[in-house]
Amino acid sequence: MNYDITLDRIANCYYNLGLERAKLRDLSGAAELLKKSLLFNKYQIDARNLLGLIFFECGETADALTQWVISNNLMSENNIADYYLEEIQRKPAILRICTDNVNRYNQALIYAQSNNEDLAIMQLNQVIQDSPNYVKAHILLSLLYMKREQWVKAGRSLYKVLKIDRNNPKALVLMDEVKQRTGRKEVEQSKLRNAFSHRKMTDDDVIVPQEVKEVSPWMVVFYILSGVVLSLFTFNLLILPAKTRALNASNNQELISYTDKLDLANREIKDLNEQYSTLEKQYQEAALQIQQFQNANESFMGQYRALTQINQAYDSGDIVLAAQLYTGLNPSQIVDDNLLSQYQSIKHIMESSVYQELAKKATDAWNAGDQQNAGELYLLSVTIREDPENMFLLARLYQSMGRSDDANTLFDKIIGSYPDSSYAEKARSIRGY
Repeated sequence: MNYDITLDRIANCYYNLGLERAKLRDLSGAAELLKKSLLFNKYQIDARNLLGLIFFECGETADALTQWVISNNLMSENNIADYYLEEIQRKPAILRICTDNVNRYNQALIYAQSNNEDLAIMQLNQVIQDSPNYVKAHILLSLLYMKREQWVKAGRSLYKVLKIDRNNPKALVLMDEVKQRTGRKEVEQSKLRNAFSHRKMTDDDVIVPQEVKEVSPWMVVFYILSGVVLSLFTFNLLILPAKTRALNASNNQELISYTDKLDLANREIKDLNEQYSTLEKQYQEAALQIQQFQNANESFMGQYRALTQINQAYDSGDIVLAAQLYTGLNPSQIVDDNLLSQYQSIKHIMESSVYQELAKKATDAWNAGDQQNAGELYLLSVTIREDPENMFLLARLYQSMGRSDDANTLFDKIIGSYPDSSYAEKARSIRGY
């Protein structure tokens, strides 16, 4: 039990040191301390969340998400990592840009290894334009500039890295090389020597007596370490719990507010969807009724026009046109009582007299040698009313026109439908029955 408490305290100390480094923008140093904290206690949630923030600040979004997901799995309640994950999920463009930048960085690395420096630099500039804090891209770009001896451009890239992570070891080494190449290092060393150089003593200077005992370097180190330990103990005992409670309370309040807003928005969306569904159903029903009304109205008007045209043609003496319009009607579609009464009146006229008049016109046309017109008139006559005599005459006309199949069809129909008529006997004689 005491062993576990000791590990927790060590992990907390490393976390506190990492937090102080992070506040000073020493992100590399902070990351190393936080990793040590997690090595002693993987459940140090604050250390893991802060490590994720450092990764995210340096452009390593995938590593940041990994830390936050692990943190959320280890502690699902009252964990600020859940807020970080929701913020990123709420902005999918961030993930898309980060993924594209990783792919472009890898492509630039391949170009650099293949000595395609121009393409690599172009890719890295695009990456930095989208993700200005991508440390790895800045360092690779500075290496390419150094290879091409473009020391000023390399220095600018490294300066941006050190603004993000002031003690980045790779950037510090490369910046030292850039300063040597540009002569900047000698200038800085000269300024440093001037700052710490001893001036010539005057009579007013105080000389420290020789008997004063100097403190050894080891004692200085001991005093510094003692002060650090005491400061860490005080911070961990007094200040950190209060800050942690305040931060947790703030995060909880923000999470509650965000959840309430999300629930309210979901309820509003649900109500709007229900209203939309109701209105859509009402619209569909109304549209169907309108369509049915329009179809019924169009059918009524069409039937009315057809019956009126039949009457007008018959009254004007054009019984052929009247018969043609009549045979084109579909009686089953007439449902209006007034139109049905009008149709019955026209039907009576057609079946009582018009069909005979058409047959007479057909006979006259046949005698005049106009077989085509005669066939059309006979066909109209038998369509209005099947009369065995007119059917027989039409069949004989078909024979004379060379339409034997049509003629035989009519002969067979006369024999089957009107077996007792005199024309049935004639039809059997012609057919050879």
